[in-house]
Amino acid sequence: MKIAWVGLGLGLALALQTTLATGIGAPVDLVLVVVVAVAVAGGPLEGVWVGTVGGLLQDALSGGVIGVGGLTKTLVGYVVGRVGGQFMITRPWHYMLVFFFASLVHSGCFVGVYGLLSDEGTMTSYGAVLAQATANAAIGVAVTVAIRMGPGAFERRVWRRGGLSRRFGGGFSRHRVVR
Repeated sequence: MKIAWVGLGLGLALALQTTLATGIGAPVDLVLVVVVAVAVAGGPLEGVWVGTVGGLLQDALSGGVIGVGGLTKTLVGYVVGRVGGQFMITRPWHYMLVFFFASLVHSGCFVGVYGLLSDEGTMTSYGAVLAQATANAAIGVAVTVAIRMGPGAFERRVWRRGGLSRRFGGGFSRHRVVR
């Protein structure tokens, strides 16, 4: 089931990236957002697989050199999965930092690999890279918080409080009726 959700998220990100984001010129990489979210939640192995598949599909749909996006997203997926395994990433500002720095690493690797492949190099402004990293961080935090909250998050919290009130004898028993 998890593979189906990741595939759905990746497909949705690819569809939105190729239709809406390129049409309005939004500086966001939705496929990278999915790769980072999966890598934080699942670890380096899942980050590598989603980065490889998502990057290669995005390369095929964008018309650029096939393999550069796959390589850079694979590298970012692995690094973010390793960092997510070493540190406890629990708060929204933790996610914001991870998405922001993952976007910076991705942009640096992407421009570096394209610079190695062509003689004229790739010109990129620092403002555009920072704008994309900020947009990726904002969208990534919003998606991650929405997924973590999910449907029924309030009810789960109430049940947890009710369990604590029975155990410790006070406070939150008004949240649910025990018969």
